[in-house]
Amino acid sequence: MRIRTDGDYVHRIDTIQAAMTALDENTKTAAVLAACEHARQDRRAKEQALAHPDMTPELAEILSTSTMQLCYEVTTHVGTD
Repeated sequence: MRIRTDGDYVHRIDTIQAAMTALDENTKTAAVLAACEHARQDRRAKEQALAHPDMTPELAEILSTSTMQLCYEVTTHVGTD
C-alpha cells in the first residue's frame, strides 16, 4: 500500500511520524498497522465504557474524538399500571 505524502498530503508525514513515536514503532508500515489495531481496540473499549453503569454524558464527551463521537443518554420512565 502506498500513502501519498507529497503536495497537499505532506502533513501525513508528521502524522505518521507521530504515530511511530506514540506507538513505539520503528517503521512507517508498523506504525500504520499499530494505529489501525489501536483504533479497533479503542472502539471496543469505548463501547464497553458506554455500557458501564458509571458512564455519564460528560465522560462520553471526553472519550469522543473528531472521528468517533460518543453520545450517552439516560432515559427514565415513571408510571403506574
